[in-house]
Amino acid sequence: MEDNKIREAVQFLSEGDKATRKGWFKKPEWDVAGQNYEKAASCFKAARSYDQAIQAYQKASDALFKSDSLYMAAKTMESAANLAAQQLKQPERASEMYKKASDLYQAHMTPDRAGEMLEKAARALEPVSVDGAIDYYVAACNLFESEDRGRFAVDTFKKTIAIMIKNKRYAEAVDIMHRLSKIYLGINHQQGLNKTYLSIIITLLALEDEVEAKKQFQLFCQNAFIQSEESAISSSLLDAFEQGDQDLLDQVVRRPIVTYLDNNVAKLSREIQVPGGLSKPPPTTYIPPPKPITSNNDRLQGHEQKNDFPIYNQHQNDSYFLHNQEQKGNLNDFAEKKSNSLHDQLQKNDKRLPDENAPYNISDKAEVLPTGDQIHLPSSTTPVPPSHSNSNQNTSIEEDNGELC
Repeated sequence: MEDNKIREAVQFLSEGDKATRKGWFKKPEWDVAGQNYEKAASCFKAARSYDQAIQAYQKASDALFKSDSLYMAAKTMESAANLAAQQLKQPERASEMYKKASDLYQAHMTPDRAGEMLEKAARALEPVSVDGAIDYYVAACNLFESEDRGRFAVDTFKKTIAIMIKNKRYAEAVDIMHRLSKIYLGINHQQGLNKTYLSIIITLLALEDEVEAKKQFQLFCQNAFIQSEESAISSSLLDAFEQGDQDLLDQVVRRPIVTYLDNNVAKLSREIQVPGGLSKPPPTTYIPPPKPITSNNDRLQGHEQKNDFPIYNQHQNDSYFLHNQEQKGNLNDFAEKKSNSLHDQLQKNDKRLPDENAPYNISDKAEVLPTGDQIHLPSSTTPVPPSHSNSNQNTSIEEDNGELC
């Protein structure tokens, strides 16, 4: 099948060449030649002979241009560029053909399609030549502005800004942002304008041009931007630079207003560093000193003195563990001796003191005389039981000439 398509394509090429010849009474038929070349290109494309298809499309574009069919000439050139970019992976060749297609569209007075071709050329060339891609993007922006088609070029401007910031060409990005802000002013798009102004402030701070950032901020505040959240964020960023506070800057760039900006601008805001800025040191964690290496005998002794729980002993320091055990043993001995001495003292007191619960009979200790009111006690002094004594006084019964005192 492919061979048949190629033979068919060669036949269309020969017919196209025949239509371009001129004779004594014949003029070149460029429109017929263009149609034959285009058919040949389609056959080569179906046969997957892409290089020959590109050559046929180029011949068709030249023939159609000579026949004053500018739009079709641009269309066939665009088809050739698509094959070079997508099938043959030849970005330089594709970008050149996209540029020719853009010129043809512009000659046909279709600036939107012309700008689109320049944008395609930039995308095709971006992997191999960033500078060339930026040139094509800027050319597309210039084309839209010159034709007063800015409202249709917002995406192109954003792509241009993105590739410039990605490749750290911040000064050029600021210039494109200013041009984009004028477009937003023209179409009365306040939200887009506020985001663009904030992006300009962030990019200038990335350039460490704080003075210019303040000037631009004062100019921006002359309109409705001063009432927006983007204005408050811009003011906070400038305050962080003025105070040299890196922590404040990091807090501001984490706010949703900044994260909702274009991806490259949001990433750039997180990379900004305050010149000579101070930040709080990160919290430090306590790292305990390494455990001393002890012998296995010490470890075995520690297990015997403490208990048989290896999980508990695993977290103990051996020397500290043994010291604690010695102190506990001394305390236990001291407590036992103290308890024994108190017990002996209580036994002695029990022998000297009568039972508090037993009834006290004074007749057991004293003899009552039959005559008089005198009571004779034994010569020894008998203490009064605690139940009959005052807590603050010691009452004693003494023998004094046979009288009770």
